[in-house]
Amino acid sequence: MLQIKSTVFFVFICLISLSIQCKSVDKSTIDAETVSTAKEEMYPIQPMVDKSSITRKMNADKSMELVLKRFIKVGDPASHFEYTVYDTATKEIIKKDSFRGEGVEWNDQSSLKLIPYVGMEQKPTSENPEEISQTKIQTQTQIIKLKG
Repeated sequence: MLQIKSTVFFVFICLISLSIQCKSVDKSTIDAETVSTAKEEMYPIQPMVDKSSITRKMNADKSMELVLKRFIKVGDPASHFEYTVYDTATKEIIKKDSFRGEGVEWNDQSSLKLIPYVGMEQKPTSENPEEISQTKIQTQTQIIKLKG
């Protein structure tokens, strides 16, 4: 008789502990789903797209205007620029070109500064100095003279 009571008691305890574990698993699943939904609402998933913008900058004496189109391409850390310099008096194009780098800005009244994109430097794959100089990427700022 004592053995039957202890067995029934053991089965009863097992059922109670099993039901508590099942409830806690369901609750944590709901909490995880709620947290996931909350994160999606806070940070909506946006597709990566190419972006572009146009800016206009006058030089110091306002005799020339720089029109700069900046393109940001997906997967490319550097920006792509199409720039055009106009004479403000005659509306003629003085210089039109494109550039890949960090930026294009006025250096002084008659020249532009092209700032290159400098990523991580890598060791050369060859020890031949001629090959290294041929594959050297431009890391220096370029100055473009517009009027002499």
